[in-house]
Amino acid sequence: MQNIILLRGQNLSYAKESRRLRKRILSKDETLVMKNVSFTLYRGEVLGVLGEYEALYYLKDMTTGTINPKAGKVKSEAAIAAFDVMDHVHNRHTSVRFLTELFNEYMKPDGVSASLEALEKKVFMKRIWQRRVNTLTRAEIGALLVEAACHIDADVFIFCNMSSHLNEATKTRFKEAVSNFEKQDKGIMLLETDIGLIQEVSNYFIWLSYGQKRYEGSVQKGVSRYNEYLKEKSRVKNTDEEKAFDLKWKRNISEYAHYEYNMQRLSKKQTSLIDRLSIRRLIISFVLLFIVMAASTVIFMDINFTGADQTAEQQAVPALEEDAESFAYGFVSAESLELGGEAVPYMTMVDVVRTGEGSYTVLFNDTEYEVPEDDIIYFNPASLYTETTFEDLLPYAGDSFADSYQFYTLWLAGDAESVTDELNLEVGERSGSVPGFPITYHFRNGRVLSVAFPAEDTEELLDEYDLTNEEQIFRVQDGYMVLDGVNDTWLFVSR
Repeated sequence: MQNIILLRGQNLSYAKESRRLRKRILSKDETLVMKNVSFTLYRGEVLGVLGEYEALYYLKDMTTGTINPKAGKVKSEAAIAAFDVMDHVHNRHTSVRFLTELFNEYMKPDGVSASLEALEKKVFMKRIWQRRVNTLTRAEIGALLVEAACHIDADVFIFCNMSSHLNEATKTRFKEAVSNFEKQDKGIMLLETDIGLIQEVSNYFIWLSYGQKRYEGSVQKGVSRYNEYLKEKSRVKNTDEEKAFDLKWKRNISEYAHYEYNMQRLSKKQTSLIDRLSIRRLIISFVLLFIVMAASTVIFMDINFTGADQTAEQQAVPALEEDAESFAYGFVSAESLELGGEAVPYMTMVDVVRTGEGSYTVLFNDTEYEVPEDDIIYFNPASLYTETTFEDLLPYAGDSFADSYQFYTLWLAGDAESVTDELNLEVGERSGSVPGFPITYHFRNGRVLSVAFPAEDTEELLDEYDLTNEEQIFRVQDGYMVLDGVNDTWLFVSR
């Protein structure tokens, strides 16, 4: 008799390893990202799981056996295939080699050859066949994974955050693939950060919030509950309310982490320091202590020679972190602004030291200047800006940027000299333009701070977010999106 249960996770918990060496040596976990999550996947079921990407990523890896949970277990005798675009963005193999290695895990040699031959005939695949995977856009990697999944013989298919990387045509193809898997009695898990795809194709729903199960049941009821949650969240008006919002869930996982992993020290089985720490860890600790003391001695002896000079690496810290004393900034929105005899490029970031009636006082080249407020887009990182995702704003960007946005954003926070050489930028002192494209990088302290590119359909964007001012700032996951609707320009500022 065929088992209708393909996959089961029981009370799964996971804590990230600390970045600090001392805590890793002492086996102390830093952050609990998932707490007591259970699920069951049946044959012919499309299970939609909504949550933050970090939690979904670790859930995927625990389910496939890539990592072990801190608590709980996964039970399955099924063949599991998992797909996540972010797992392959640094893959240096060609598409055909990537597919060959993937198919070898699930097929016999004859099946691999047949599948490769069928895929190579597709127009899209011909275009990327000999290209390295890390040179593809995320949309192209997503399309590649969808096509690959259709040829793999597995019992369970796990797709992690696929919808955020697929264009409309590929999304349609993806939905067809999921529907075919469902008809074949496969089990499908859709791990998504957006509820849209889950609502369309899932027949069972789990909602994870702060790494904890907040809802499990029918899709319709779950979507309704999630929408109510979003309405409550939209009423948050300031940072204090933001901290207090969902406080119960935030405390629940943080207190659990503190209790679960620190109470191990009080276990009756762990009666002394020697019992808790292996001899090897003690030796490592002493060696590290010796190295630190030796390094401190060398630094102390050298201090008279180094003086107070600042190293180049210290000067290369990204601007938003380095200028901790600045309370606000401004982006030049005037097409031509001259400060101290120097023409300041459009969308350059300057420090705002004071605000006045109809003007800002900015700091530029260590000198203060008064600038009309119409020439500056005021920016305070501490303000509560409209929160959204970069992907949701991407449809309002020009095609020249949107078609290859993964490539253009790859250089943010990198070395200005490197991006200038790699892209052969037409460089000024504070910015560099991509030849033949309306895309400009802005530099600060030798680093790439931001990238400017065309905006489209800004009126539609403002209507969607119920905004009126043509100058807007959106907070996204990796930074801020600054809109200059008057000049139809976006500026993506990396955090």
